[in-house]
Amino acid sequence: MKGPLGTEPLDVADERRITGRRRWELGALLAQLFLISAYVAVITSDLPIVTRTWSLGLLAAFTAFYILVPGRCLFAPLPVKIAVVGTLMALALPQLLVMGSSATAMWIFVAVVGGFLFPDWAAMGLGILLAVAMLLVDLAYGDPPSWELALTMVALTAFMAGFVGNIKLNRELRRTREALAIAAVAAERERIGRDLHDILGHSLTAITVKAGLARRLVGRDDDAAATEIGEVERLAREALADVRATASGYRKVTLAAELAVARSVLGAAGVVARLPAAIDDVDPSVRELFGYVVREAATNVVRHAHATSCTITAGPGWVQIVDDGAGTDGTSPSGSGLSGLADRVRAAGGSLTAGPRPEGGFAVRACMPVPTGPTRSAASTLDRQPR
Repeated sequence: MKGPLGTEPLDVADERRITGRRRWELGALLAQLFLISAYVAVITSDLPIVTRTWSLGLLAAFTAFYILVPGRCLFAPLPVKIAVVGTLMALALPQLLVMGSSATAMWIFVAVVGGFLFPDWAAMGLGILLAVAMLLVDLAYGDPPSWELALTMVALTAFMAGFVGNIKLNRELRRTREALAIAAVAAERERIGRDLHDILGHSLTAITVKAGLARRLVGRDDDAAATEIGEVERLAREALADVRATASGYRKVTLAAELAVARSVLGAAGVVARLPAAIDDVDPSVRELFGYVVREAATNVVRHAHATSCTITAGPGWVQIVDDGAGTDGTSPSGSGLSGLADRVRAAGGSLTAGPRPEGGFAVRACMPVPTGPTRSAASTLDRQPR
């Protein structure tokens, strides 16, 4: 079912709840108690039967229209809202010929509908206009001015305008909540996709390299081949555990572990790995992020660079991976690789640069702002590495 604006599908229960239709119909039904006196006045009058008949017919039409129609039109186009208010006024005006000035009490219902359907300023303008018209009708009929009814009309219009404001606010809050939920789901999918790429890309590369090494060692050095097969099995088990943990959001990446894995994978691929002996100088707050950087960069070196050596250096707020290979842009048609890594680093408040070096090879460098102090001396061994 289409919503009130015809723009979004809503089931009946949602449509009634969001637009306030159910509450309007209940309140409008109870409000008809105030029209009982009008029905009684017409029925007990001495007017001709024809006059009483059409008067009662208009009263019944007024009641049915008031209960059933406005609640369905809260978010309808403005011309429809004007038509609703105009129809109620058209049904009420002829009662002046039957009930005299007392028929203006029906205008309170018209003002309330205006407060429900119109913007605040238009609703209050309609309420005040009808209140003034009520007093002028009293004067025209020679009756005392109905100040109480006029003030009641204005007050009820203001109350209804506030009521509708709450309905619209609830509607916007509901839509905002749904939009946030959709965004959260999308963000979680993106996180899982990025982490799975990081894990599987790295692990499968390591498994491929070690399996190839084991194949070459078979028949030449069976003990070494068995060792490599054991490494393949271990990596496969770790990859399976990592995938499960990542899907649950509990996986923890460490820089030290990734450096150890990078040393093993690069060595198995025949790449001379030069890595820092310790990472004590790296700020603890960025070690997990730098672990992702090392993992992705080392994987790209093995996959694409055709390098013979790879040097990894790190400082308090930076990590750099340099190889002497042909280079790679680190991207794939799906937008993964270094582009996804750059997004991760930017989201953490840092920056990542990657590209060929003038002297040859390829360099990846991630920088993060970290606190500076006496323990972050510029004289540290790792921080003196070329930038």
